[in-house]
Amino acid sequence: MLALLGAAALVLVAGEPWVLLAAAGGEDLEPPEDIDVYIIDDNCTLKWSSREAVGNVTFSAEYQTEEMENWLKLPGCQHITGTECKFSLLDTNVYIKISFRVRAEKGKSTSPWNEGDPFIPFQKAHIGPPGVRLEAEDKAILVYITHPGQGGNMWARDNFSFRYKIVIWQKSSGVTQIIETTYYTERILKLLPETTYCLKVEAIHFFLRKHSSYSAVQCINTTVADKMPVPENIEVDADGESYVLSWDYASPNVSFRAQWFPSYFKSISGSYLDKWETIPTCADVRTTRCVFPRDAVHTGTFFLRVQASHGDNTSFWSEEKLINSQKYTAIPPPVIAVTPSRDSLLVYVSCQDSPSTTCHGLTYEVSVWENTSNTKMKMVKESPEFTIGNLQPLTLYCVQARVHSFAVWNKSSSFSETLCKETRPGNSSQIWIMIALSIVIFSVLVLVLYAGRSLLKYLSCVYFSSPKPPPSIEEFFSEPSSKNLLFLMPEEHTERCFIIENTDSVTEESQASEEDHRKYSSQTSQDSGNYSNEEGSTGSDSGAGLRPSD
Repeated sequence: MLALLGAAALVLVAGEPWVLLAAAGGEDLEPPEDIDVYIIDDNCTLKWSSREAVGNVTFSAEYQTEEMENWLKLPGCQHITGTECKFSLLDTNVYIKISFRVRAEKGKSTSPWNEGDPFIPFQKAHIGPPGVRLEAEDKAILVYITHPGQGGNMWARDNFSFRYKIVIWQKSSGVTQIIETTYYTERILKLLPETTYCLKVEAIHFFLRKHSSYSAVQCINTTVADKMPVPENIEVDADGESYVLSWDYASPNVSFRAQWFPSYFKSISGSYLDKWETIPTCADVRTTRCVFPRDAVHTGTFFLRVQASHGDNTSFWSEEKLINSQKYTAIPPPVIAVTPSRDSLLVYVSCQDSPSTTCHGLTYEVSVWENTSNTKMKMVKESPEFTIGNLQPLTLYCVQARVHSFAVWNKSSSFSETLCKETRPGNSSQIWIMIALSIVIFSVLVLVLYAGRSLLKYLSCVYFSSPKPPPSIEEFFSEPSSKNLLFLMPEEHTERCFIIENTDSVTEESQASEEDHRKYSSQTSQDSGNYSNEEGSTGSDSGAGLRPSD
């Protein structure tokens, strides 16, 4: 027993240093648990729990992305005395998986690493409140919005992925008004001058369907009412290759100017005041309308605004009118292709500019009528391909088509050119021909079968009538076996067969056979009826078996 204890003591002395440390009073540490990360924009908080007494141990964290082979120390999360630490993902790819691990430390002792579940930061992150800045006019408030996490990495590619909900209310009443927009600048009109208004803004991500928290409530006072009113009721119409801009204004002796601005600038966070451009033909007009060429505006979607001035006094700018040039562009008539068949027409409608492609987002209308009739059949659907059935063969039909833009602009094109096509011949003539041929063939078969049956009946009557021997022979061959050994020539026929045919050849043959039959009957009627059976006759010759005696 003593020998065994001595051996154990020797092993302890020669063991690893951590064993010596444990023997000297070192302790095993429990690893942290419940590791999780909370992310809002680019700001992250790593949290965990521990069975160790907080304050007696510290904690350190490391991270690793799926692109890395080794674990790296997480900045801001080394030798932490609490159970959470904050860090940033500014230098990290937020679209790939990342993992975190944490361990406990006490002196020179450390616990094993405990690793949390990997995740993609972009999917896990919460959206922070957007930035908001306000400017006041006498009857309007300008709201400048910056997207959440401005300047960060998390939403840097999502400028166009947010929409915003603005909640505004008059401070004295508390009645709220909600305005939703996809722009980063919004002008709230029709407010009261010298009135305090408060608002807050929420950001909503289109694709992730996540809502941010609201921005901090901000309040602002509108200014004193301006001496010059703002131009109102901005309208735009098209006249050939020009736009006609008009507005309402009550005061006389006032000049106006108009500006335009590309709409996409409003979808970019930041101020756009320096992006407005003056329209040359609307820079100083004395009437409440101006005309400018379409090519003066270099984009398909833009804003227009108008300002009034009198001497040194100027009004605030009017509302910003959004213009889509497609609304004022006439839809050209489509091109149609018609393929006829026996009882239908296949009609395909395509754009005039590119016949091989369809006109997207449009509704198609096709009118079809028989060339000799004024009654038209109309079909409307969202597909450019039509099959018009139940038509008559070998008939000329005419087709027209047009397109509609009901969903957006509620306008239609003019009709296409009329295209007439004749349907192909039907198969009714072929059916009648086949029926006629079938009748002829059937008639021929009936005649052939009838002629063959008559001829067969005649032959059976002439050549295969059963012979009837005289009564003396019947008595002589009383045994049934003897009757079967002989073929007897008939003494006389007990019945006659007559075959009547329409053809001359069969009639002649019938007459010849009748004469032969009569001749044969007259010869046999002279027979004496006495027969003898010679011993030298053989049974093999059936024709010589019986012979009349002289």
